[in-house]
This record gives sequence, C-alpha cells and structure tokens, in this order.
Amino acid sequence: MRPLYLPFFTLLSPALSAGLVLIASGLSAQEGDDEPDPFVVIGEKPGDPAADADKPAPGKPVVPPAVKPPEPLSAQISAHIQKLAEAEREKRLSFMRVVIDDIVRLCQLDNEQEEKLILAAKGASERSMKEWHEQAERYFRTRLESTEGDAAKEVLEGMGSVNFGGNRSEEEGESLGLWKDSLKDVLTGEQITHYEGVLAQRRLDRIDAFARMSISTIDGHLRLTPEQKSKMAELVHTSAATYLDDVQTYWGDYFERGMLMSLANAAEENQLRAILTEPQFDRLREATSNFDHFWDQKRRLKRAKEKAAERRKTQNEEEEYQDKEAAPAAGEAEKAEES
Repeated sequence: MRPLYLPFFTLLSPALSAGLVLIASGLSAQEGDDEPDPFVVIGEKPGDPAADADKPAPGKPVVPPAVKPPEPLSAQISAHIQKLAEAEREKRLSFMRVVIDDIVRLCQLDNEQEEKLILAAKGASERSMKEWHEQAERYFRTRLESTEGDAAKEVLEGMGSVNFGGNRSEEEGESLGLWKDSLKDVLTGEQITHYEGVLAQRRLDRIDAFARMSISTIDGHLRLTPEQKSKMAELVHTSAATYLDDVQTYWGDYFERGMLMSLANAAEENQLRAILTEPQFDRLREATSNFDHFWDQKRRLKRAKEKAAERRKTQNEEEEYQDKEAAPAAGEAEKAEES
C-alpha cells in the first residue's frame, strides 16, 4: 500500500530542483566575498620572506633565545653603593646649605661671597664622603663575597639603608680643613672673627646644657647632697667639654636616662668613689652599665695620650740636657783652636 502523502522535495520537478541548487551555490559564493571563512587559516603565504625568516633552515638545530646573564657581583655592588651614595651626598650638601645660610645672615655676605661658599660646600661634601665609601665597600663586599647571580641582587635590595658615617655624618663637611680654609679665603678678617665667636659661644652653650641635664638626672637617681652635687657637676662638666662631640657622634641626638648619667663615668673610678657613698656608686654603675664599653675605651685612650705626652716631655728634656752638655764642650774646642 502506498503512503497517503509524499515528502515535499519529491513533489518538485527535476528542473526546479536543479534551479534551487544553482541559487544556493550563488548565495554561498556571494557570502564568501563579504565575510572570510572562519575555517581558513590566515597568515603569510608559503614562500613569503617574512614568514620564512623566523623558520630555521632545513637540518639546522633550533637555538633557544639567549638569556641575559646577571651582572657580575662586583658591578651589582658598585651600582648599589652608587645609589646610596647619591642620597648620602645630597643629605650632606643639604646641611651645608643650612651652614651657608647661617653665615650669610651673621656676616652679611654679598652675592659673590655666597656663590663661592656654595662651590666650596660642594667640594667639602664630596671630600667628606671618602670614609663613607670605604666603609660601604667593606660592608657590602664582606657580606656578599659568596653570593652570586640574582641572589646577590635580592640580598642587596633587602639590606636597606645603612648609616656608614655615624649619627651626625651630615655635619662632617663643616669640620674639614678644606671648608675652614675656604672660609678664610672668602670672608674678611672681621667676618671670620665674628663668625668664630658665635660658633665658640654655641659650643659652650651646648656643653653647659648637656652637663646640666646630666647632673640633674644623676641627682634624681642618687639623691646627692649639695656638696656631692657640686663636685659631681664639676666632673660632669669637664667630661661634657671633652667628649660631647664623641657622644653625639656615637648616639646622635637621642639621650636616654642611662646615657645621660654615664657621662660621669668619663672620670676615673677612684674620683667617683671619693665623692659618692658605696651604695650610690653601685647604683650609678648599675644604671650606666650598658655604656661601659664606650667609656672604657675613652678612658684607655685618655691614659694613652697622657703617657705619650709624658714620654715626649721626657724626651725633650733629655734633648735639652744633651744640648746644654754639648755646648760647653764645643766652646772649649773653639778656644783650643784659637790658641
């Protein structure tokens, strides 16, 4: 039995089917002109020089791209030190600008004098960096002597900044002979006298203030009698006058309680025992024990200088005695020759 219906396409005549096929083919071709086929690979044509340039020659092994080797350790350290040095140099030069402004105000400098001092300040700042560079080289090269490659870079970056010149390193330029000579060349005699007088008074004020602060702290800790306080104040003031610069270089401008009281330890032990009671002496030593290494060194250096001065004095006396002894003999020889 035949089915009651037939598929639609079977009802079409052969000619009509052929026409539909041609129309479909034409539409496909038209669409292909407007939009690329997504299944077609787009790129350089075979034989294109640009495409063949990146391809290795037949039979030639493929060489991976070269990896840039890390800088030698010495070069990495030098670059790191240079970076730190630029910041340190600017810090020192910034302080010297403060010094110049002070001199300009105190001495009424003209523009020419100021410009000469600015140039001298740059030279003094650079000269003061010599010790800084030596310490930086020694510090980094000692700690990185067994480190290589990228590890050295990581270690350098992790070290951070290190203070190689002490807590008051920025002021070193002002203390150099180069700077002091420049002042004498630029300033008049009257200006020099006035400025040096101001500096001297500032130093005396600092010494007095530091000594008063120290003795006040000691008195609060030991409960000195008026007589004890007077004698201790004399020792402390002498210590401040001798060691204030060393103390500030070593500890900077931060003075905690024990450090202030330790100024008394610049004196010899027998001097302190002659003023303080035994409990007071023990209490002072206990409160200042963290700073013993500093004052032990200062006392040893002081004794060494005193011994050296005594030896020079003795040697000079001996030379003077020998000269006196030789003088009469030389005089007698001259008389003998004349006769």
